[in-house]
Amino acid sequence: MNVSYHIFEVVKMSNKRLKPKKVSFVSLTKKYANDQEACIEFFKNAKWPTGYYCEKCQCTHYYFVKRHNVFECSHCGHQEYLLSKTLFQDNKLPLYKLILGLFLFFSENKGCTAIKLASDLDINYKSALRLCRKCRILMAQSNSEKILDSYFYESDVAYIGAKSKAENKQGLATEQQPFLAILSTDKENKYPNYLKLCVMSADNQHNIQNFVSKRIVVGRDRKLNTDGKTTYAPLAKNLTLQSEKILYEEKNHRLHWINVIIGNVKSNITAIYRGVSKRSLPLFLQEQEWRFNHRYTGKSLMDKIRQYIYFSSPMPESLIIYIQNISEVHFTSPVS
Repeated sequence: MNVSYHIFEVVKMSNKRLKPKKVSFVSLTKKYANDQEACIEFFKNAKWPTGYYCEKCQCTHYYFVKRHNVFECSHCGHQEYLLSKTLFQDNKLPLYKLILGLFLFFSENKGCTAIKLASDLDINYKSALRLCRKCRILMAQSNSEKILDSYFYESDVAYIGAKSKAENKQGLATEQQPFLAILSTDKENKYPNYLKLCVMSADNQHNIQNFVSKRIVVGRDRKLNTDGKTTYAPLAKNLTLQSEKILYEEKNHRLHWINVIIGNVKSNITAIYRGVSKRSLPLFLQEQEWRFNHRYTGKSLMDKIRQYIYFSSPMPESLIIYIQNISEVHFTSPVS
């Protein structure tokens, strides 16, 4: 038998998708490193994907003030900065460094620390941290548009953080942070597709039902595999629920894939970032969700980033911190 045909058959039988090639670092730097016009064009296409138009008079002709990256309407004189009304409205980084930072953060498979980004871009740690946080916000906004639609799902609740040492802080009373994971698959217990992650204030029926009902398409012809916990019981009204105790020592148990993915998510957060506060955990989980769901993006990565910028809105650092502060109480409330 022809060797290449045999390889094709093996891939076909295993139903594994081959990951497409990503945008190379070399090609990105060749395009943007010494070309300010190309950098301006990247963000111009992100801000006005159908071409420039004045928000006041709808004129499509403009003068560009290169020194300040300002577009001035040739009809009414209205001026607008290149990155105004986007998440990067107050950006102070050179445009090339911003593009490179976006590429480096989004193209990583597992995660990218602010320390590494600061080193790669030759910027200070505070600027790198701000850029990382805004990248996660773009990822979270993209995740919010995705609803899982499959005939087979897997779900489990996991805990992240240092284990509680106190005797009365074991089991459901643990001080570790619970989060819920749902996975859609092509077939039952096979071929994982897309993932949803969510921090919960407590591992209970209300939180699970509320999250699941908003993140997946339900129906009696759709099946959800869980581990036998009674907290999933209310979901049986809207879909076929298989909730039985799992023998985790078995090689291919019913929750094999969701447990593998949860293990990877926890490993990426704890090993790469080493320490994530509970107030920041929701964004880090959103990052891991995005990275898993976009593992086959390939060379369309920069096009996706442009789309994210187009749909984004200004969010100064003070607002981001405020949102995290008011969310912290919810995510760390005691188990009831």
